[in-house]
Amino acid sequence: MTESFTGVLTHLTTPGAPTRTKIEDMAPRSVPASTPPLFVDTSAWFDLVFAGSPCHQVIADVVRAPGARFVTSTYVLAELTALLLVRANHALAARAVTCLRAAPEVQVVHPDEGEELRAWALFLQRPDKSYTLTDCLSFVIMRRLALTTALATDDHFRQEGFLVVP
Repeated sequence: MTESFTGVLTHLTTPGAPTRTKIEDMAPRSVPASTPPLFVDTSAWFDLVFAGSPCHQVIADVVRAPGARFVTSTYVLAELTALLLVRANHALAARAVTCLRAAPEVQVVHPDEGEELRAWALFLQRPDKSYTLTDCLSFVIMRRLALTTALATDDHFRQEGFLVVP
């Protein structure tokens, strides 16, 4: 069975594991093409999956908004996979990322070599910041796609001049 994206919001508790959400059981939404998409960072996807996270409810409300559309990258999903493996388990990481990849609301960008090189150059230009290479690639992608707003729970996007939700 293919798990639905908005089903991330139903709760699942596993003994010995942090409280987290279940990725199933909700119908897909209709998404108007006129709604500007939000770029979603690893921090926001993680907070959506873990109900105990401080920003969980705010992120969940954004995801539930009618017509919400999202852009993320393969690098963000790789980071999320690693984080969920460490903080939870393989099953949750696999379900969450599979669900995000299949969701009609989520466009997953596959960066090309030029974008990766621009991201690396930006990383080298910002020694005063704690940006990861994934952050830098996210900025490059946002600029290419003319996206102005990120769904993130750290200050990195704001430091690069983007609007940030929440």
